[in-house]
Amino acid sequence: MIEWLIIGGGIHGTYLSNLLTSETGLTSDDVRVLDPHDRPLELWHRYAHSCGMQYLRSPATHNIDIHILSLYRFAKSTDIGENGFIPPYNRPSRRLFEDHCTSVIRRRGLSRMRTKGRARALIRLSGGIGIDTDTERIRAKRVLLCIGQTETPCWPEWACRARDAGMVVTHVFDPGFELATAAWKDRTVIIGGGLTAVQTALALTRAGGTSVTVLSPHGLRKSNFDFDPCWIGPKCMTDFLKTDLARRKDLIHSARMPGTLPVEIYGEASAAIQSGHIHFRQANVMALRPTNGNLHLDLDDGFLEANRVILATGFDPGRPAGALIDQISREFSLRTAHGGYPVVNDHLLWGRAICVSGPLAELRIGPCARNIVGARNAGRLLLNYLKNR
Repeated sequence: MIEWLIIGGGIHGTYLSNLLTSETGLTSDDVRVLDPHDRPLELWHRYAHSCGMQYLRSPATHNIDIHILSLYRFAKSTDIGENGFIPPYNRPSRRLFEDHCTSVIRRRGLSRMRTKGRARALIRLSGGIGIDTDTERIRAKRVLLCIGQTETPCWPEWACRARDAGMVVTHVFDPGFELATAAWKDRTVIIGGGLTAVQTALALTRAGGTSVTVLSPHGLRKSNFDFDPCWIGPKCMTDFLKTDLARRKDLIHSARMPGTLPVEIYGEASAAIQSGHIHFRQANVMALRPTNGNLHLDLDDGFLEANRVILATGFDPGRPAGALIDQISREFSLRTAHGGYPVVNDHLLWGRAICVSGPLAELRIGPCARNIVGARNAGRLLLNYLKNR
């Protein structure tokens, strides 16, 4: 029986596997990471590539290594150096961040902890927990749920109807999506007004797309972060933790700022719109139908014709891994709040031997729970519990 099984091998699962084996005396034989993908951060790499990300929105101190200055030190040891950061807040380039992740994963042996598969159910066992996967049962004393929403891209109802009718509608986070292929298409319409949509449009114009239209429900909105940094620490979190559980989800929803652009993307997009390289239209799609070999979008203020429609509508905003979380709650008689989110203690414990991070930890970590810094904050709470236990 292993000490810890981490379910999910993205940013949160990878960072926390590093933390557990660096700071608690556990070895790589004590910790396993269960994930369906071939390598750590597989979906992160794919999605960053798909939308043409050049720089992260998070500062360099938000990384998967233990020391917050690790990425700075790594940059100095490479040919990237200070050129790998952009103001404000020294945000790293995608290349620098990915190279650093690769270095950390190799140096810490994090790939060796991985077991490929999906958790289907958690079962009570004497002295531990049984985790049933596609192929085996893993036995662990404790389980850490690091499940995100990155396998459930958000498809509006009209887009689902169009796809089911055989029309060519793709999501930027579809497994087979490629920017280079998209650039071949004339009259491309990108649905969405947030960072992913605008980054994708800018990447297509750089690749030589002849006509790119961003169709957004709102105008361009500028914000360096997708939540106020006060939510990272006690300035905002003190009152949040005094708030009744029933109101915390509302606070999280109001605190986050989706559909916003950091300053350099906002400036580049504004210039591209002014020069005519990107067409920006504020409207909502009502329906999509084929017409004369093209795609006809019925809008709430008219219509638009396209050869290709790309969704950049983010991920399903609901609770991730719904069926699994419901099964765990029943099996272990664990409490959930509105929407089925786990009700955890100050150490992120859900019951006696199950911990959570990422979206599932929102009721304790707050609006930053899904971000890289949310993984680091979760790790701090978990480490305090393990060291003081």
